[in-house]
Amino acid sequence: MYETIHGFIENILDYAIVAIEVIGALIILFYTVRALICLLQKKHEQCRGFLTTGITTGLNFLLASEVLKTIGEASWSDIGMVCAILLMRAGMTLLVHWESKMEHPAAEPKK
Repeated sequence: MYETIHGFIENILDYAIVAIEVIGALIILFYTVRALICLLQKKHEQCRGFLTTGITTGLNFLLASEVLKTIGEASWSDIGMVCAILLMRAGMTLLVHWESKMEHPAAEPKK
């Protein structure tokens, strides 16, 4: 009985991982095409915003699939890989946030 339930959950988990990875890739592809169209329309200010939004959202989905993979196969190398991906994701988020602040600095408060 336990093996049947465990096998069923593993099958669902495998399909969920593939679906989430496809969704993440499609999000990145959609926003990349949107940024390319924006570039062709010569609206350069909005293009970077489209691209960074798409990349960060798509990477969130891909990270979720990696976490699900780790739940299914919890070896130390897989856990280390997910930790490395989390650190890279945090670094990319900080870099994108810093870059957007440098491009559009907040208005200085008047004294």
